[in-house]
Amino acid sequence: MVQDVTNRMITPPHDDEDPSTAIHLSPDKVVDSAELSVADNIAALSAVIRAVDSPLRIRMLVALHERPHYVSELVSLVGSSQPLVSQHLKVLKAAELVHADRRGRQMSYSLAQPAIIDILKLALRVAEKTAETTSE
Repeated sequence: MVQDVTNRMITPPHDDEDPSTAIHLSPDKVVDSAELSVADNIAALSAVIRAVDSPLRIRMLVALHERPHYVSELVSLVGSSQPLVSQHLKVLKAAELVHADRRGRQMSYSLAQPAIIDILKLALRVAEKTAETTSE
């Protein structure tokens, strides 16, 4: 189990699970639609969604899930310029999805919220399900 951004315990989805039941919140911390509609929760959800609303940032999050990286390594991995990668890292850092540590003259970035990878996996399942539905 891992904690999501609201500190609820979630069980990562298993490959054989139905995507509609992939996240299971702890029984004592059930989220209902009323809680999702609370203004503070909507703002927090929107901030996370905006932060991952970029293919480049998603690629960086996946790379950081594997291990911490220096900016120069991320530049090579994603094939973009250093200023562009730094700008995207700034967005991820502002959303508190990554940590930045100075090591000498270089910055090393690591994943601050590993649960974001589970969210991305669920989003992929939704996208796949949507693609199946629209192709029928």
